[in-house]
Amino acid sequence: MRSQYKKYLMWALFGALFVLTVVVQTVVFGKPQFFGVKLSLIPVCVACVTMFCGAEDGAIYALACGTFWCFAGADGGALHIVLLTLCGAAAGYICDRLLIRRFLSSVLMSLMTLAVCQGLVFLFHCYLGQASLRAAGALPVQIGLSALSCPLFYLAARAIRKAGA
Repeated sequence: MRSQYKKYLMWALFGALFVLTVVVQTVVFGKPQFFGVKLSLIPVCVACVTMFCGAEDGAIYALACGTFWCFAGADGGALHIVLLTLCGAAAGYICDRLLIRRFLSSVLMSLMTLAVCQGLVFLFHCYLGQASLRAAGALPVQIGLSALSCPLFYLAARAIRKAGA
């Protein structure tokens, strides 16, 4: 019984971390731009959490996060449901099979998730005519600035995982 309680507590705290991330991204960092780009904290949060959860649980968490973010009005819409789920499953699988769950692994998984999500959403906007390929120079800046939040999410996800283990 005690292990079930800790497991439910862990998932509730992971959900609260995601909701807090959505609020901070939309309210605090919704309008300000740094070096001409907006921060994208949600892929970093999902990557750090799924790194600790494994492939299956991470994919389910990322699916729930992508769905919530889509319904909250994400810029890429339903594309984030698919992209976050795939990146969550990949991050969990890579950390299960290849990497040790350390800070450097979280940075690599965050960079992978940001590159996939932001890159494909950018290409989707180019396809729709809402952006031009000339603006692709801002993509590495956005990925780099957003990855700076990785230590905060890594420490939070590690602490929550320890509480639920």
